[in-house]
Amino acid sequence: MSTMIGSLTSLVTSIVQTVGAALQSVFVVFQYLLHAILGTIQAVFAAIWGAISGLAQTFEGLTKFLLSNIILIGGVVAALVIYTTYQQRTRTSPSVAPAMQKKIN
Repeated sequence: MSTMIGSLTSLVTSIVQTVGAALQSVFVVFQYLLHAILGTIQAVFAAIWGAISGLAQTFEGLTKFLLSNIILIGGVVAALVIYTTYQQRTRTSPSVAPAMQKKIN
């Protein structure tokens, strides 16, 4: 009788261990999937943050360049405005070229 009880105990223990291992495997699969999804989301946010940071640094550099050369840029713009105004005031209206007379023999 004791061998039968021992066998039943061993059977129940084996069943419980099998169910536990199966549940643990399912838990590990879900944990892996969650880790993969969160890792992907983290990578996407890192890429977006890197792009935003790069754009911010670009605009910062452009702003520094423009502010450090504001007098030169203003001079070039003023020269272009003055030149354009000069061209418009000195331009003569285009006239029609005189027609060529036909040769009559």
